Amino acid sequence: MSYDLYLEDFKPGDRFETGGVTVTESKIIDYALEWDPQPFHIDAEVGRAHPFGTVFASGLHTLSLLFRLFAQSGVIGKCSYAGAEMSLKWVKPVMPGDTIRAVFEVIETREFKSRPGLGSLTMTHLAINQRDETVIDCTCTHIIRKRPADPDKPGKLG
Repeated sequence: MSYDLYLEDFKPGDRFETGGVTVTESKIIDYALEWDPQPFHIDAEVGRAHPFGTVFASGLHTLSLLFRLFAQSGVIGKCSYAGAEMSLKWVKPVMPGDTIRAVFEVIETREFKSRPGLGSLTMTHLAINQRDETVIDCTCTHIIRKRPADPDKPGKLG
């Protein structure tokens, strides 16, 4: 899905939700082998001995899934410029077989006086499992574009 949204289109309380992605044990292990090779993410025997009782997704893997869902949603596809800030809380582990969806809600927008073509968009980004439990609670500030006067000629940004 693609939206045609720019800074002025977002209002506090606007909410967007994605479909889900199911996390398999093999994807958990593959991700962890490359990016977070801790034993409880890559070894089924160590996972069984862990208090969670199985291998579980790296928090970085879960965050990557959340941002993949965000990018694929197209919510800021037309207006994205850069990231600025993030605060993050991992709330619950993601286990093999969990299906994660994402919910985004606008908190605040702000126009930049020094860069007239840009502004900031602060949103909550929640990853939620199939039991409606939040697994990640993240607040992000994105730098996004304002709507260009002529969409075919966006012009130079301030």
